[in-house]
Amino acid sequence: MLKLVAEVNFLPENEGGMTKDIFSGLMVSFNVNGELIMCKISLGEEDDKRVISKGEKHIVHIELPYGEVFKDLIVPNYVFNLNGGGRIIGKGIVLDI
Repeated sequence: MLKLVAEVNFLPENEGGMTKDIFSGLMVSFNVNGELIMCKISLGEEDDKRVISKGEKHIVHIELPYGEVFKDLIVPNYVFNLNGGGRIIGKGIVLDI
């Protein structure tokens, strides 16, 4: 498993983002050079179910269960998209691994 800290901005609904609230613990797809891999996004605390506001930057923790395969690509300053429901719902940059 690859764990990282990233700055993420979830797109608001009017920009193609999710229509529902986004909670810490969300599982979506992390786009690595066009390949989608499942990830879990949290605000840090395991039990934390806070809402993550759309249209704002947040520092989040991301767990990539199969991320080791991409450890040479996913490095600090790597820019990525988060996908859900067949569309981009968020954009981010890796801060630390």
